[in-house]
Amino acid sequence: MSFSKLDQNQIVREAVALLTEEGLDAVSLRKVATRLGVSVSSLYWHVKDKEALFGLMSASIFGACIDAVKPSTDWRQWLHDFGVSLWDAQITIKDARQLIVIARPQASLAEKALGRILHILSTLGLPEARAIVAQRSVQALVTGWTTLRSATPHAVGADRESFVVALDILIAGWSAHLDADERQEQPG
Repeated sequence: MSFSKLDQNQIVREAVALLTEEGLDAVSLRKVATRLGVSVSSLYWHVKDKEALFGLMSASIFGACIDAVKPSTDWRQWLHDFGVSLWDAQITIKDARQLIVIARPQASLAEKALGRILHILSTLGLPEARAIVAQRSVQALVTGWTTLRSATPHAVGADRESFVVALDILIAGWSAHLDADERQEQPG
């Protein structure tokens, strides 16, 4: 690949492919450059360092999870599908959980992703203040559950089906909480 055709998105895609195939310890700028057929110095025009690469990878995976959620007319269904999308990514992409823990996406990328989620959820009727916490609770459940699953993969309740039950209970709790808030706000 020539340097002139190289861009940040290609670098990130190749790094995520390497992560999926070999795990986080295998991801280095040198290996990514080798896979792309360019020099390591060529990567530095597009990615500051390994830490920045990890942040871009994390943002890319997270963005793909948002993109994978089917359009919905209900915020509960959207949150459910978002949680399942995150689950699938964390289960299928080797060491995704470790990447989430250590990677710090650029603030602008994190704000853009959060903005997308909040726009979707508020359009579907979940007030923004609740949407912020609800989507974070889904993310926390997914990451916690997949972490426990990786530690004890054969434990009872570590499977996808049990996760989905817990996810749906969490979302039902948010729905009940919102309903209670609305009842309190009504005069009467």
